[in-house]
Amino acid sequence: MKVCDSCSDMGEEVTTTSKKPKKKKKKSRSSSQKDSQVLVSDYGSKVKEAREDREISLKELADDLKEKNSVVKKIEQEKLKPDKTLAGKISRELDIELYTNPKAWDEDTDSGDTRKATLGDVADIKE
Repeated sequence: MKVCDSCSDMGEEVTTTSKKPKKKKKKSRSSSQKDSQVLVSDYGSKVKEAREDREISLKELADDLKEKNSVVKKIEQEKLKPDKTLAGKISRELDIELYTNPKAWDEDTDSGDTRKATLGDVADIKE
């Protein structure tokens, strides 16, 4: 305990040694990989299509996921983006992938135009 000089005269100094080694927190590779994943652009149609292919009603899927019907319906309509936990449950239930690694931009597929955008290209100039 840290105390001021006047208070330190009122007691005795006690020293203790800690015998517990400090535990280091391990970072798993899968969590860093999951952090870099993004939701696929057509997630709603994928969920709906997979559900209909399995001939499962909206209510049955919601019950299997232990979610409300409205949550599943909003996901299918893309009015609600599922978090990674819910997306994981949906992925396991319907055997689809909702989160994926973003693809790096491939320069080889470029049209060959190497010019960079200028301020004039992106600014709305009022005259």
